[in-house]
Amino acid sequence: MAILKKILIVLGSLIVLMVIIAGIYLLIHRQGVADSFEVGSTDMSKKILIASQGSKYKNLMVDTLTSRLKGEDVYISVIDISGLNEIDQEDWDAQIIIHTTEAYKLPEPVKEYLQEIENPDEVMLLITSGNGEWKPEDCKVDILTSASKVTGISELAGSVMIKVNSLLEE
Repeated sequence: MAILKKILIVLGSLIVLMVIIAGIYLLIHRQGVADSFEVGSTDMSKKILIASQGSKYKNLMVDTLTSRLKGEDVYISVIDISGLNEIDQEDWDAQIIIHTTEAYKLPEPVKEYLQEIENPDEVMLLITSGNGEWKPEDCKVDILTSASKVTGISELAGSVMIKVNSLLEE
């Protein structure tokens, strides 16, 4: 009986340890809320929406994109993805949505926004995931994927800018 009791204590301890480790992992990788801000004036001829989650990588990507677009005749609005439900898609010439994968799914605000999309050619998803390769299968918009590695931001931002520039020329 004493051996069974010891085995149960060890198993119980392992389960508790696994739950603690999973909780710590989720806390570390939890996405923050992106700060909202604007660049330029709403009177400008072209308008770009950037919706993002908050993390060191995503904040740096947003900063890189807005820096590259400064000086252009373009208005940029940066919001958290939780605000996508308040966006009128017709107000934007280009829309960039930057988010992480959540259990191999799109975050709910992004999923709902894309279900209502009228012009998928004007939308680009930039998805981060552990290995940087996950893409949703049934998505009609352009998708770039990446692991959240700061060293690749410049190149990835260049790819985003190619799409944005083509949309702004239309």
